Amino acid sequence: MRIGLNSGGVNSGDVQRIANDTTVPVSAGRTREVSGEDGDSVPEDMVTISSLAQQALQMPEVRQDRVNTLQQSVSDGEYEVDPESIAEAMLA
Repeated sequence: MRIGLNSGGVNSGDVQRIANDTTVPVSAGRTREVSGEDGDSVPEDMVTISSLAQQALQMPEVRQDRVNTLQQSVSDGEYEVDPESIAEAMLA
């Protein structure tokens, strides 16, 4: 998953590092722990973060359905660009 190519967004390497990180701090309000197979316990937040990170890694990096729709719009001459919104996004 890639978010914002040049905006310092999240990429799959970051997600994988977070999923494997065992030093993720637990928020003060959540102290419940989940027991693992070997008897070790892991804070619930870490289990949630790890689960979400693994789900993100399984998602395709490219939304092919969206790409196909945009390609068809361009091919048909129906895709319109708003120069003002592009200029605003570039300056933001």
